[in-house]
Amino acid sequence: MNTSPISVGQFQELLDRLGDDLSAWPKDIRNQAFELLETSDDARRCLAVAQAHAADLRDSIPKAPKGLVDRILKAAGVPSADGPKADKNSGDEKT
Repeated sequence: MNTSPISVGQFQELLDRLGDDLSAWPKDIRNQAFELLETSDDARRCLAVAQAHAADLRDSIPKAPKGLVDRILKAAGVPSADGPKADKNSGDEKT
């Protein structure tokens, strides 16, 4: 097990590679990271920035336009789960 301390630069690289959830990091690296966080304002700022970026990414997940799934399924020839739809123009059912 490597017990030498990590630098802020190494910590930043680990954040980039492993993400902002330190609980998911390998135990030996995680322990070194926690030791660094106890003593380094720079490391705490790096973690805060990484967490803010991760939150921004989670919150900005684009939504599919209304009806996109139905158009994709129709183009693939998959029948609608609702069954045939009535054609608004003719009053006939679409098949």
